[in-house]
Amino acid sequence: MILKSAQTAKTGKQFQKARESFGLSEAQASSKTLINIDFIYAIESGDYSIFPARIFTLRYFSKYAEFLGIKPIFFDIYDVKNVQVNKGPTNQDKIITVFNNKLLFRALLVAISMILLALVISAINSPKKSSEIAQDFNSPDDQLSQNLVLPLEADQEIIIDRLLLDKPMTEAAIINVDESKSSEFLIQEGIINNLSLNFFEDSWLELYQEKNKIIFKLFKSGDNLDLSIAPPFKIIAGNASGIVGFYGKNEINFTQVANELNVSLIEVENE
Repeated sequence: MILKSAQTAKTGKQFQKARESFGLSEAQASSKTLINIDFIYAIESGDYSIFPARIFTLRYFSKYAEFLGIKPIFFDIYDVKNVQVNKGPTNQDKIITVFNNKLLFRALLVAISMILLALVISAINSPKKSSEIAQDFNSPDDQLSQNLVLPLEADQEIIIDRLLLDKPMTEAAIINVDESKSSEFLIQEGIINNLSLNFFEDSWLELYQEKNKIIFKLFKSGDNLDLSIAPPFKIIAGNASGIVGFYGKNEINFTQVANELNVSLIEVENE
């Protein structure tokens, strides 16, 4: 799916001009808004393919526009009517391709037959011995047999569970988490909200509800986690800069509270 169009690029120019009118670079705008600089680039270029879902695009689009004091119109490129889809071959195209392949195969057979016939006539009219003629007929078959010999497939390597390999490293990182830098916000008691996390890089995650460990898992780039959960709970995340998340309407900024090992501690408490 293509997530860029002339309309989104035109809207991105509005963001760029507004930012430049304040004399801010992309990095400075990212620092002031706490929006990932890659998302700044994406909005200003009009290419939304970096965002994992439409809701994330809308939230960062609105947040950046509010910071710049502009009111651009969001061109909903996620609407199927606005998306340029790369269509695959139709059934008619497939039929034509098969038909052409058959014609090519028949033409090849005719050509081979004519070559063999020419060889036979040449052999009859030449003073070659019968053994030499037999050699002429065998050589094409021998060559064809050699060309049809397939190489042996290489043995597949054993894939070791990545999570087990990373566990000692992650445990060491958890010990060094600076709890004074944890991100803590209050949620009304008893309210269950949706926790939505998207992973742009390989990251590990631990999720605790009170003292119970609910999740301990290594997430791959492109994975996401969606679950409903009530506070209090705590999240410990490794490679925090590769995670974007929301709890209800509250954005969880993992990068802001990450320590020198890029590990973040997020705590959600009751009021």
